[in-house]
Amino acid sequence: MSDFHFLYPWRLLGLLLCVAVWFISTGQRSTWFSIMEKPFAQALIIGRHRNLTRVLPWLCALGVLALAGPAWQRELPAALKPQSNVMVVLQQDLAMYAQDITPSRHQRMQNKVMTLLSRAPDTRFGLVVYNAQAYLTTPLTQDPTFYALFLHAQNPALLPEGDGSALKQAVSLALKNLPDTPDSPRSVLLIADTLSAADVAYLQDVKVPLQLWVPGTEHGGALPDNYAQRGIDTRLNVDRFSQVRDAGLPVTLVASDDSDIAVVTSHIQQAVTAQNNARSDLHWKNSGYWLVIPMLMMLLIWRRQLMCWLLLTLPMMFYVPHSEAAWLDAWVSPDRQGQHAFNQGDYGGAAEHFRDPLWQGIAYHEAENFPAATTAFKLAPQTAETLLWTGNSYAQQKQWQQAINSYDQALSLRPDWKMAQDNRAKIAKIIMALRQKERERESAQGKEMDYDPDAIKHDLKKDQGVEQQDIQPVASDNPQVNQWFENLNVSPSGLLESLYRSGTGETP
Repeated sequence: MSDFHFLYPWRLLGLLLCVAVWFISTGQRSTWFSIMEKPFAQALIIGRHRNLTRVLPWLCALGVLALAGPAWQRELPAALKPQSNVMVVLQQDLAMYAQDITPSRHQRMQNKVMTLLSRAPDTRFGLVVYNAQAYLTTPLTQDPTFYALFLHAQNPALLPEGDGSALKQAVSLALKNLPDTPDSPRSVLLIADTLSAADVAYLQDVKVPLQLWVPGTEHGGALPDNYAQRGIDTRLNVDRFSQVRDAGLPVTLVASDDSDIAVVTSHIQQAVTAQNNARSDLHWKNSGYWLVIPMLMMLLIWRRQLMCWLLLTLPMMFYVPHSEAAWLDAWVSPDRQGQHAFNQGDYGGAAEHFRDPLWQGIAYHEAENFPAATTAFKLAPQTAETLLWTGNSYAQQKQWQQAINSYDQALSLRPDWKMAQDNRAKIAKIIMALRQKERERESAQGKEMDYDPDAIKHDLKKDQGVEQQDIQPVASDNPQVNQWFENLNVSPSGLLESLYRSGTGETP
């Protein structure tokens, strides 16, 4: 709620009118109340009815606050959901084998991370591990099978031992592999059971969306027999984690149930909201309509017959002829009306209401008015999302080369966007098919002529165009993932051990 503000603060001057109404209503009390003591007056005066004027100042105040437009978060355009990215930074010191959390800290965190992954299907997760060095184990992906493959193959014994902590290098490596664009929120989830004094100093000054997830207990736990004689201290240094928490970073202690997962998910969502609120290309969401609920409750308590009258007249208030649409605009913003129409499936009507060109273009696109959608998208800020929608509109009009150009521009702003890559690949495949058909036609006719691929203007036959469902988001992983699978000729554990022993990690 740190971003709470009013969209129309000058309307708060109406509170002065509410104060005047309150003074008027309090002056209407019976003169007997000034003569008799209050308990006797309340018991003896009969015929005293509750008056609407007593609640009118409060109704007026709530109405003024609603009209002032309270807002605390940005509103995403209809049908547009930014992809969130979370990089898990997992400490792999030998203390993670401690069994104060069954079956061990390491195994418990593996299971909890996979549970977190299942609860955030629209989020891409990556994995960085560290001890004395830091390594990128898994690139960002939405594929839980691929992620689980390397997460469960990971164990602390695979990493080379050494002095010092590579926490700072691990966070830097995580940020290096996270997209750094406003339209792609990111956060770092640090899982650690041991912090050095240098780690605490670094975390106190870090300026990235980061939270800590701490496995272990203050009393520590037993280690397996092959590590029990090394004198490893498995107790949590509560003071150091408290210092990090006091510096403002969220710190969540692992719980025996899934309550800690809900807390971690909440912190991730808060980081996404904070980054969306920092975007200047999104409108603030007017949440004043929520105040209608307490207003109606007050009316129900103080004037039941008036409440019934409102229930009958409110539907008439929302039915407004076209000629009186300006009256509705004075109370409900056009974009809010457009959002309501869009949610109801009235895409054409939504496009007429929207003033934001991106929102208007999306509404035109859903209404299958693709030329109008393309025009609207050209008026919007040329972000990666806008260029993707522009390419989709061109594709629906079978303007293949323009679609390719738009997708290329979107990928230049967001190179690893799988949705844009998939859409471009589909259109490129269509273009190649058209060119192949053109070559076959020319060969059949026996004509020798120069061939200009970009000059092809032949249309596809019916039912050969790109359907909208074919160019929608595809839940898949980074292109680097496929390369990893193709090169996977050994077990995942063996591959990770080779990676760690090659000495290619980040060192302190």
